[in-house]
Formats: sequence, C-alpha cells, structure tokens
Amino acid sequence: MALQSARPILGFFRTPTHGSLLLLLLSLRWVLLSRAQTADTGPGVMTPWLRRTSQDLSWQRPEPTVILPRALPGTEKKSCPLGKEAHVVDENLVFYTEWELEACVDGALLAEHMDRVNAIPFTYQQLDILKHKLDQFYPQGYPESLIQHLSYFFLEVTPEDIHKWNVTSLETVKSLLKISKGRKMDAQVAALIARYLVGGGQLDKVTLDMLANFHPSYVCSLSPEYLGLVQENVVWAARPQDLDACGPLQMGVLYHKAHIAFRNMSGSAYFARIKPFLSGASTEDLRALIPQNISMDMTTFKKLRKEALLPLTIAEVQKLLGPNLEGLKAEEGNSPVRDWILRQRQNDLDSLGLGLHGGIPNGYLVLDLNFREALSGAAPLLGPGSAFTVIPTLLSALVLN
Repeated sequence: MALQSARPILGFFRTPTHGSLLLLLLSLRWVLLSRAQTADTGPGVMTPWLRRTSQDLSWQRPEPTVILPRALPGTEKKSCPLGKEAHVVDENLVFYTEWELEACVDGALLAEHMDRVNAIPFTYQQLDILKHKLDQFYPQGYPESLIQHLSYFFLEVTPEDIHKWNVTSLETVKSLLKISKGRKMDAQVAALIARYLVGGGQLDKVTLDMLANFHPSYVCSLSPEYLGLVQENVVWAARPQDLDACGPLQMGVLYHKAHIAFRNMSGSAYFARIKPFLSGASTEDLRALIPQNISMDMTTFKKLRKEALLPLTIAEVQKLLGPNLEGLKAEEGNSPVRDWILRQRQNDLDSLGLGLHGGIPNGYLVLDLNFREALSGAAPLLGPGSAFTVIPTLLSALVLN
C-alpha cells in the first residue's frame, strides 16, 4: 500500500534524481509512521489538526488590534521626550499628547500651581490625566492646603476621593458648594459635608441655605440642631434611601418638618409623602393617621419607634395596618412587633385570628410600676412569666402608696 501511494510522486518527477529519491524515502517513512499510529490509536495526530484547519478559517482573519488603556499601573511607561519635561504650568501643556502629560508633568508641580491649572482650557481627557498625577502624588488624599485652591478642579474628584480628605475650613466648604451648584455633584457635596462635620466643623445658616440647592443625600450627616434649620424644600426632595442612615433624634426633627411641610395634604396623598419620615413619629402622630383611612405596609410598620408603637391598642393597630394586618405573624419574633405583642392580652391577640403567641396569659395582672422605692430598685413588671406573679406584700405596698 505504501508503494502504491508513492507512485504519483515518481510519475511527477519523471526522472529520479538524488533529491527526488530522498524526498520519496522521507514520504514513505511518514506514511508508514502515520498509518502505524492510526492502527494503534485511531486517527493520527495530524487528522484532528487537518480537520480543524479545514473547518476553521479563523486563521485567515487578521488579529484584532489591542488598545491598552493609558496610565494603568503595570503597563509600560513611556519616557518623557527630550526637552518636554514641564517646569511650569502654562498654555503649552494644552498641546501635549495624553501620554506626554503622563510622562512629563509632575504632581507636585500641579499642586503648587493649581490656580494655573484652572485657568488653562484643558480638555476633559487632559484633566483626567492631571488628576491621576495628583492622586499618585497624594495617595492618602489631598492636603487641605491643596483643597483650599481646588476651585473648579473640584468637579473632577469623586466621593471616594473626598472621604480621604481633612476639611476644617467653612470658607473652603462654601467655595466648593458654590462651584458645585447646578451640576451633578450631589454625592460629592454629601461627602464634603460629612468630612467637614466629622472633623468638628460648624455650619452656619448661609451654608445650610446653600445646601438646599442640592439633593438632600447629606441630611443624615447633620445633627438634629442643624436639621432644625434646614429649609422646608429639603424634606420635599428627600428620598427614602437618603434617610436610611439617620438616627431616632434626626428622624424626630425631620418628621416634624415634614408634617408641617405636608400639612395641606390629606388621605393617601399625605400618607405617601409622610411615610418615609414615620420612624420619627410619636404615638399621638400615629393615632392621628387612623381616621385618614390609610393602610400602612409592614416595612413601614417595622421602622416605627418602639416607644411610639407600644401604647397602641390592638384595635388601633388593626385600623392602622388595614389589609396588611396579617403581616404581624411573620414579624412576631422581631422587634418592635414582638415587644408590642408582649404588652397585649392573649385573648385579644387570639381574636385577630392570626395565630399570634406571646401575649399576657388570661388571669394575670400586669403591673407597670413607675416608682422604684416600693420595689427596692426592682425593674417594672412587664411581660409574661414570673413577672406576673403578684405577692401579697407587694399588693399591700401598692394599696398603701
């Protein structure tokens, strides 16, 4: 078989020569080896390659061009061309290519002449490179000496950058707020206010009025005293997520401002507006909602202050929740629903038909003692269990009191 396969080669060369004989011998050896491998292991090692090559013509397509992003750590850094190294910040830098700015401009030079940086009409791409140079020079955050002179370069920074800063000057805050007005800088403004207040800074009425020009994502950074001074439009613009980090005292102030701001609304329209602020409402405020025929969702109900929720009766909670009442069962083990259940009589809880457990067993007397002297320092008796055991001497003390 090998000799038959070799005949076309002889016919092709017509007159054998030393070169053709050598080629013939090599061809015969390749065929014999190939067939031997096929007999032992199935298709020869060349067969899959030939099949892939015949079906996949991707090798004929040109290789895609790979564009590496500029100024990434680890990429090859180009050297500054001779005579291009910048020693001053002037208009000539506008004509530098991006990689020349990266290679030839020093972060310390930019920090020293930030006023010139703001005066030169750099492109957005060039400003990105200049910011990268400053970030490299100040990896722990810009010093306050530089922050005071950022001016319009502040528009290039991110909230993450600002959280590294130490800001102590109210005048610096005001100047940056003025520059940010009318631009999409709400997150940066919130970070700036947070950093200023963390450092012990004090806001004045002028600054609080300036903050009214921005979305109030900063409200939870303000103390209750400052929140009492903010303009009314702050509560109109606040979203539920803006209030997530606020504490009880802050929410109390914000609820009061919201209640006043929405006073001309009623019913479902009022409830939709006041709902994000209800975690600052008092018991009286919650009771005032009941006649408005609202249906509070369980998510809002769970955020109510425990002190405001506990005095509510079963009938009041039933009217407050409306068709959402059955959600109590899923939350009976969690505060504040659990704490409210502990205050209710089990008979009354059973009347709801929800299978709630943990109420006061029938026949027990609940004593809420506000005077510690009669109890010799004991805690008020609230809740089920041994707390409901009433001894004669304690009853005598109460009667005498």
